[in-house]
Amino acid sequence: MKKSYVLYGISGVLIGAIVILLINAFFINKGEYSVSTSKINPTEDKIFFIYSNPLIKKSVLISTSQGEEFNKRYFKVPDIPYIQKKTLSSNDIVLLAEHEPYYYTLKNNTIKEHKLSNPFAFWYQGEDISVKAYNVDTNGNELKVNDKKFNKKYSLTLPSLVTMGESDNRYIYVIQGMSMYVIDRNTEEIIKTIGLASYGDLFDHSEKYVVASSEHELTVIEKGSWKSKFIKYPDDLEQADTVYYDKKSGKFYVTYINKSGYAGLLEYSKDFSFKKFDLKFPYMNAKFKDQKLYVISQEENKKGVGGYMGIFDIRTKKKLDEFDLPEEETKVQDFMVLD
Repeated sequence: MKKSYVLYGISGVLIGAIVILLINAFFINKGEYSVSTSKINPTEDKIFFIYSNPLIKKSVLISTSQGEEFNKRYFKVPDIPYIQKKTLSSNDIVLLAEHEPYYYTLKNNTIKEHKLSNPFAFWYQGEDISVKAYNVDTNGNELKVNDKKFNKKYSLTLPSLVTMGESDNRYIYVIQGMSMYVIDRNTEEIIKTIGLASYGDLFDHSEKYVVASSEHELTVIEKGSWKSKFIKYPDDLEQADTVYYDKKSGKFYVTYINKSGYAGLLEYSKDFSFKKFDLKFPYMNAKFKDQKLYVISQEENKKGVGGYMGIFDIRTKKKLDEFDLPEEETKVQDFMVLD
């Protein structure tokens, strides 16, 4: 999971031990929580937004097709700022807690709690492999791998603060702080530890390269030789964020926040020369899907508006759609686009 820089919507949010104590107090009754709405409708529910707060026992899962109407699902659970699909082949939704050892699944009108041994650091689900990383303690993270291609199940221990994992046919890639770990899927061994240009927590990969949006320079790692090079960002970049490899064009894309707090997009050609584009849209988080870029931001001051979503065509860089998100007691934290 990426580092958090979003607002939770209340002043003076407490951290550390106070957060953990309050969350523990909230979870006296564990199990299933009723949701005050109907089940998911595939024709109406295309984009899902999770609103949550670690100190408020009320989260909202909001869905829409095109931003004209919203379906809202309220449930009495705090601290679930991450949303993703359970598997690539289904539209089952998983909500991940940040501080506590739980995750949640939504089925019909019930959200079900699933207890874990330790909180998730990330959960990667590929076509034939699952990699789950757990925050065991301040000294390390445990990786549990279920590899159907090689018929293997095993665990590995990595240093703490892993944030993301992915795989290809031969390797698993895990990013942690200023390092990228490469794990051989056949031997189960860490074969390389590669230094990044600076701290990074997001990446993507093509057949030839792994590209990470490290803080000060882009990190490009060549697969096989494992040689790396660092590419300077444009001067107006404040923070690099999501990385995406577009198989159709063979290009890498990186979203970033510029110094004015607005969204920018870097388009890298095959030789890693790049063009930059100012999207003129407020930025908090972004995701790519089917050559479209989805950008969300929070709104703090406009009554009735909780945030904004902008949808862009990465080929033309034109904005395809824009709509307001509804205001709730908690703030929007994450989103997901279904097939």
